[in-house]
Amino acid sequence: MPDVSRETVTLLLQVAFLVGAVTDGLAVIPMLSRRIGAALFGGDSARNNIELRIAWGIGAALMAGWTLLLLWGAASPIERREILLLTVFPVISGIVFATVIAARRGVVLVSRIMPLWIHLAAVSLFYITVYILSIPFAP
Repeated sequence: MPDVSRETVTLLLQVAFLVGAVTDGLAVIPMLSRRIGAALFGGDSARNNIELRIAWGIGAALMAGWTLLLLWGAASPIERREILLLTVFPVISGIVFATVIAARRGVVLVSRIMPLWIHLAAVSLFYITVYILSIPFAP
């Protein structure tokens, strides 16, 4: 294990929490805007499916809540570092699983979802690495 100071680990944890908060905060936008969602992931933005809009609204509320949770984690990063693991398992892994199913069923093109998968993989790797680095400083 590399020799990393408490201050460095605290900074890395704060960065991790803030990266997640920005990611989740930005994810709310296509969830609430059919036009932006269609531009990013494909589909027909003119199609008004009330059931789908309700599901997206619920998802947006949960994503906004997770954004606030990650900001809360940044305020006491070492004490709240487990939130990063909860973000990877089940949140990120659940998003990846759902989008893999969507891609396999032809709901979204793999080419449109691939940037999201790459981003989520990088964030997950960062979260797990920082969490491991923080173990010696856990209360």
